Formats: sequence, structure tokens, C-alpha cells
Amino acid sequence: MSTSSAQTERIGVATVDLAFSSRGWAFRPQELADHGIDAHAEVDGLTAPTGRFIAIQIKCGPSYFDRKTKDGWRFSATYRLLNYWLDYQLPVVLILVDPDTQLGYWVQVTAAAVRYTNRGWSIEVPSSNVLDARSDDILRGIALAAPPANLDPVEEALPLLPPSVVEMLIALRPVDPDGARRLAKLLSEGRQQPRSVVEALINGSRAWPISPPQLATIGAYANEHGHKDLALAAFALAAGRDPDNQPRFSGIAAIMAIAAGDKVRAADLLRPLRAREQAETDLLTDVAVCAYDADESGRDDVLTALLHDRPVEQLDAEPTCLLFLADRAFSRGNLDQALALYERVCGRHPTSLGGRLGRAQVLIERILDGSSVLPSRDQHEAVALATAVRDDIRRWAGPSETAHRLLVQERLIAGAFMEAIALATPVPFGGQANDREAMDPVIAVVGAQASIALNDRARAARFADAMRNTAAEPLIRALAADPGLPQATTDAMWRRALEHADTTLAARISLNHLASAGALNADDLDRVATLANLDADDRAIFTARNAAATGDLDAAVTTLQSQRSPAAGEVLIELLREAGRYDEALAACVDVWATYAAVKALIEKVNILALSGNLDAADASTAELLATGELAVEQRRQLHGRIIQRRIEQADWTGAEMCCRTALKDEPHNPDYGWGLITAQLNQDRWDDAWVSYRQLRPEVTDPATVPAWADLHLRFGITPETLAIATTLISRFEQSEPATLAHLTRVVNAPTMAGTSAAVPAPPRAGVTDG
Repeated sequence: MSTSSAQTERIGVATVDLAFSSRGWAFRPQELADHGIDAHAEVDGLTAPTGRFIAIQIKCGPSYFDRKTKDGWRFSATYRLLNYWLDYQLPVVLILVDPDTQLGYWVQVTAAAVRYTNRGWSIEVPSSNVLDARSDDILRGIALAAPPANLDPVEEALPLLPPSVVEMLIALRPVDPDGARRLAKLLSEGRQQPRSVVEALINGSRAWPISPPQLATIGAYANEHGHKDLALAAFALAAGRDPDNQPRFSGIAAIMAIAAGDKVRAADLLRPLRAREQAETDLLTDVAVCAYDADESGRDDVLTALLHDRPVEQLDAEPTCLLFLADRAFSRGNLDQALALYERVCGRHPTSLGGRLGRAQVLIERILDGSSVLPSRDQHEAVALATAVRDDIRRWAGPSETAHRLLVQERLIAGAFMEAIALATPVPFGGQANDREAMDPVIAVVGAQASIALNDRARAARFADAMRNTAAEPLIRALAADPGLPQATTDAMWRRALEHADTTLAARISLNHLASAGALNADDLDRVATLANLDADDRAIFTARNAAATGDLDAAVTTLQSQRSPAAGEVLIELLREAGRYDEALAACVDVWATYAAVKALIEKVNILALSGNLDAADASTAELLATGELAVEQRRQLHGRIIQRRIEQADWTGAEMCCRTALKDEPHNPDYGWGLITAQLNQDRWDDAWVSYRQLRPEVTDPATVPAWADLHLRFGITPETLAIATTLISRFEQSEPATLAHLTRVVNAPTMAGTSAAVPAPPRAGVTDG
């Protein structure tokens, strides 16, 4: 005898009722029409009501057990039912009841448990989740610990997605909640493998009817993750499926094709648009058409005219358009226009990654070409922008290399070599670069450059090892090479680096080294002009450097003096200094500092004055340089050290004390400055002052040269158990030092509680200043 559907439903409800009631839960069936919830079950509702519930949907019948999986059964239904469950204010449990065995199997319905396919959605009901005493604690935990309602999957995913994708999902949610929910889950969960996720969605869209807005969201996601080809494909597909929005989507795809240099694809996308009457009313299409025509004719004025003709509100509403125009202006060297456009993007769309990062890049470039009125302000703003963008992108596992690259390069420009190295070094090795950033060729090259600036060739070689079998390896090997190699060998290494160069930085570094050796060939500049982004000023600088290296310094000087840029001025100073023409070099330093506020010119002035023996003037310029406030910590440390060392060499202990106090304002915990101050006071026979300084500063004893001062202070003012412990540690640490050092420490160990006075203490040696 067959069982009717009504009987089957009763068996299901009765089975679940018995399972809960037998364990003291209050089972309350829903008496009204079934909209997706059959009953509520209250924890301990029959014995000690808790007010904590789970909502239950019961499905009974053999058909629900037909879709067997490895670990249970797969259940699916309409999106309406899924949305109802996920939006429900109580945790929802789906229970499948086998009418023959009268056993129930359950699963909690959550966004994480749902699996999306090209045909819809499904959830797995595990065969291990039997509705009996074994599940009591788990179900009780769900009721007691679960939030009162499931969070919206879109809201949960937003922090894990790029801002542009967030904006599109928010716009998509009211009109296509199912599509927004599905995309939010898939894109956020797949952020570690974005290319694979996007490829699967695009390929699946050919069999599954995905909407144009969803395709556009996928395209934005691919673009933000750096997969421009997939972004273009997604927008092109969206254009083909949405006649009403075809101009807009095709315009975006065409702009991407133009930016990538794919003129054939751009022409194909624009061809049908040119014939449409409404194309001229769509801003993105008009910009794409104008940009394509401008590239073909070499006349960018048509784009400029377009900007003037369009209403401000219309332009500001299209960040894609503004960013394209800004990037285009920047690549053509029009910094003012690029900066104005990036600022418009940031003003209208404050979270725009492209707008903020583009602004930072222009500010740095403005410093380099000498057009910045306040370089330090621009530099600080650029660093703040790039840091914020990098941290935002890292949050959603995006391609943060560009932002991090800018930070590393800025630190190198500033002369903060240790900071540049730390930024370029992978996190597992004590640095700050994630895996993708550490493998960026520009970041690795800059890390090697900073290492060479500190004369650390071993560290530079480690950057080369990390980039093994990449185009960057020959360049880093050349940077790290032994300077004692034969010139022919070095030239060959740099020529190989130039041949393998695939970035602007690599090409320019290789050209610079070849020119410095006088090994630049006549066609080298022409051959890599596009890659190295060479302008007339660059060509003049490389040509002049090559001429100087081949013996024609006068020609090089004449060429550089004709170029009005900080880069040309800095090279001019360098060549004159190397040739010993100090007066001319100093005049050039004054000119470059006054004209461009280039701190490097002031650093060169200090070094040239010291080389020429004019130490008093060097000290005065050093003070001027420190007063700018624009130097990196390590540069300030070197300059403070130079001034202090000079005072010590002159036995000017009053001056040394003053200089150490000034240095301590920069770094209050620097032991060199602390011991310098104490030594200066001791050599003025001011023992009480020196003891006060020691007690307040507590500088660590890291250099054997400071041991006499430390020992004599304690011998005079008292030995404590702590002093004895430190002395014992120092004896072990400095056991290979001079006998006099160990003798001082032995005196401390063997001394009574109080000891007599000692003679004046020799000053510790000071490190000199390296060229910043």
C-alpha cells in the first residue's frame, strides 16, 4: 500500500517532534501556511525554558535521498527559499527524514555551507548528522551561540573586496540579490586565486545566463587584481548581452584595449559604436573614440577639447574615464594635467585606489624633475598615499606591488637605505614585503641598490638569488659584482643586464653604468628609448656621462650646464667632484640647491667642502642640512657623527657636548650619542654631570671604546651587584678586545664598594659620513 504525501509529511513532523521532545526541547509546529519553516524548537523548553530557538524545515520522503554524495545527500531548492532561510532571524536547520527508518538527518543552513553551481545552489546534508542524542549538544550549541540572524553574505564579503567591486555589488544587490550574493561569496573566497575564479566565471557564463551587471562586476574585480585581459573580456561580454548599455561597456573595454596597446581589439570594439547615433552621448565611448583617433593622428588636442566640452558633473561621475585620461597624461609627461585629473578622482571617489596611487606617483615624479615647490611636503604626502593604498590592497589580497614599489623607491631617493632594504626584504627573512611584493623585479633591484649604497654586496647578492632565472637577475648580479673585476668583465655584465632589461628602472640603471664606464654604444639610447622612457634631458645626461668617462670632461660639463633640471645638475656636481674641480662643483651645488631645493646638492656640498679641507665651512653646511628636516634617519645619524667626530679630533669638548645634545634630540636612545656626551663631560673633569647623564640616559655598552668611561664612572660612584653582573657579561662579550679593555672590566669586578677617581677618558671612535 502506497503512502500519501500527507502521511509522509505527518511521519516527518512526528519523527522530528519525538526527537526533540524526548530530550526536553519544546517543539512548536507552525500552524499557518508553510513558507519555508515548519517548526521552532526551544532549548529545554519543556523543563526550563531558555528563550533560545532554532527554526526547522522538515523534508520527508525517499526522493530527498536520491542525490547521494560521498558523505551524505545533496539538497537544492529555489533561490526564494534560500534567501528566506538566510535572512531568517533564527538559525535554520534543514532536516531530511527517511519515512522507512524514521530517522532524521540535519544540517544548519548558513552562507558558508551553500555551494553555488551554474544551475543554482545546493547544500549537503551529512549522513553523520543523525537527529538523536548524539546531536543534542551540537544543536544546543547552535541555538545558544549562533547570532540571531545570519549576516548578509554581501556585507560579510565587502571588507575582502576592492572598493570598485564593493560599489558595484551594492548597486547590484537591490535589482539582483541572488547574483550579488553569489558573486560576493565566490569573489571573496577566491581572492587568493583571482585569475582562476574569473576564468571559471567567464567560461561558465557561456552556458549559464549570467547578467551583464554581474559580468561588469567580474570585470572590475579582474581589473583591480591586475588581470587586464580578463577584465576586457568580461566587459566585452557584458556589452554583447546588454544592447541598452552596450556603448558604456564597449567604451570601457575599448579604453582597456587602448591602454594595453591593442589597437586591433580597440578598433573592433569601437567599430559598431561609431555607427550608433547615441554613441556620441556616452562619455566613455566618446573618450575611447577620441583616444583611438588621437593615437592614430598623433593629436591629443581632441581629448583636451572633449574635456572642455563635457559638463563637470558628467566627467566626475566616471572614474574609469578620468583615470584613463590621467594615466595617459602621466605617461606623456604632462604632470600638471595628470595631477589635476587624479585629484578630481580622489575628490569625487575618495576610496579610488587608482586615484590615490596615481597622485602619489605624480608627486614623486614632480620631485625628481625639479618642478616641486615644496619637495618635502610632496614626498610626505606621496608616502602617506602609497602606504594607505598598499594596506588597503593587502586587506583583500590584491596586487600591492605597485604601491609597495613606490614606497621602496621613495626611501632610496631619500637616502634611507636601511628602510629601503627592510621594505624590499620578504617577511619570513625579517623584512616587510609579502611574497608578491618581494618577487617584483623593481622592488628587488631597489633593495640591491640600497645594499650597494651601504657597501653590503653580500646582501645585494641575496636579492639576486631570490630573482634567479628572471630578467632582473643579470642586473642585480652586475650591481653586486666585485668592483675589482677587470673593466671588460664589468662592462660585459652591464651589457647583458641591458639586453635582459624589461623595466624602465632596469634599462636606466644599465645605461647609467655603461655610460659611467664610457662603454655606451651609439645606438644604445635609440634601442631602449621607449623602454627606458627617455626624453631629451635623459639623453643629454647619459651622453655627457659617457663623454666624461672617455676623457672629454669639458664637453660633458657644457652639455650638462645647458640642461636645466635637478638630475642634470646632480650629475654635473658628481663629475666635477670626481675630477677634483671643487670650486666649480661647489658653485653647481649652490645653484641646484637654490633652484630646485634638491637636498642631494646640499649633501654634496658638505662632502666637497670636507674633501677640499674646508672643515669649518663643511660643519656650517652640515648644520644647514640638518636644519632642513628632510633627511632620512640614517643620513642624520651620519651627519651628527661627522660633526661630533670633528669636535673630538679638535679636543673641543664643549662643542662635542653641544653637538651630542643636539643629536640626542633626534635619537634619545642612541648609545653613541649618549657616550659621546658623557665622554665630553668627563674630559672637562665634570664627573658629577657625567654620572647624572649616565643615570638618566643609561646608554648600552656596545663598543669596547666606551668601556673605560663606563668602568671609571662606576669605580668612582659605586659598585652594585647589577654593575658586577654587567661587567661579567662585558668580559665575555669583549674577550677578543684589547687587553686594556679587559683590564678596566677586571678592575670593576675586583673593586670594593667605592673607589677613587680616575684620569680623563679617551673618546670613542666615530664613524664618518657616507655620501647620501
